[in-house]
Amino acid sequence: MLRLGIIGCGRVTTMFHLKAIDEVEEVTVEAVSDVSEDRIRDVQGSCASAKAYTHYTELLGDPDVDAVAINTPPRFHEKMVLDSLSHGKHVLCEKPLAQTLEGCRRIGEAQRKTGLQVLPAHNYAFTPSVVRMAELVRQGAVGDVERMQVYFENNLWIYRSQTDFRTSSENGLVEDVLPHILSVSTPLVGRAREVKDLAWWCRQYKVCDNIKATLETEAGAEIDCSLSWTRLVPRFKVAVEGTEGNMETDIMLSPYTVTVEKDGHRETIKERGVDWYLDMVRFKHPSFQSQYRHFARIVNGLEQPLITVDDEAAILGLMEKMSGLLKEVPMSR
Repeated sequence: MLRLGIIGCGRVTTMFHLKAIDEVEEVTVEAVSDVSEDRIRDVQGSCASAKAYTHYTELLGDPDVDAVAINTPPRFHEKMVLDSLSHGKHVLCEKPLAQTLEGCRRIGEAQRKTGLQVLPAHNYAFTPSVVRMAELVRQGAVGDVERMQVYFENNLWIYRSQTDFRTSSENGLVEDVLPHILSVSTPLVGRAREVKDLAWWCRQYKVCDNIKATLETEAGAEIDCSLSWTRLVPRFKVAVEGTEGNMETDIMLSPYTVTVEKDGHRETIKERGVDWYLDMVRFKHPSFQSQYRHFARIVNGLEQPLITVDDEAAILGLMEKMSGLLKEVPMSR
């Protein structure tokens, strides 16, 4: 049993993490920490036996905690990850691990010295439909992948975040959404290395809240992507174009379904039917459960990490490139 401490008791913890942990037998919440006692009480409503700390370093000193989940705003991540490693705790940290590439490299060095596990929390990479698509790509089901379309278009107002870190800087949309796109595109088309084209605009917020971009991967494939905080109905659609066929899924709405088109035939592969929608309205996305099972297994030496600190460094490198372009490319009208 992996005894977990949760640092940060905000919306991502109450909406997603706790509901996932409740379905994972390998993990139990031993302790929680937040600067807000009100938020701590909200979390303890779901795990009443968990010890509570108002400073995360007190939680890190708890000998009953084997590992931590860091669910705080990004500006705190690097220091909290490094502090956790120095206290001998394995780490699952919400994206990004650090706000700079150099910060991520510091975490990588600390991980190598301690031998502990650090899993960047890119939950959507664990979605059943994404895992299935990656298997099909490896099997050559659609030939060589040449292009991918990814639409991560959310509604930030509906999410009702308890903190405003997303809209406090011009690159907030990049920091919030681009990691999701890169984490699911990497197993399908490889790592993205360059931003070939970019357009951005402000629709609802004072900072950039919509981006359309074309990325190029190390293998030369292209990723057309759309990032948004202002779509009325959220979607996370992924489509892959190969030399012999196409595949697509909607990670948000149909995380168990992959549609494949090849040689004029269209096939829908489903691991689960419409009963999934009951989980959806309860915010119980399967990717969070799979991520926690994977975390427990890599801590116990049963699996190799699906996403590494080096993978996170590659994501941060591209994030820095796109953030730099936001300053150079004029806003679209």
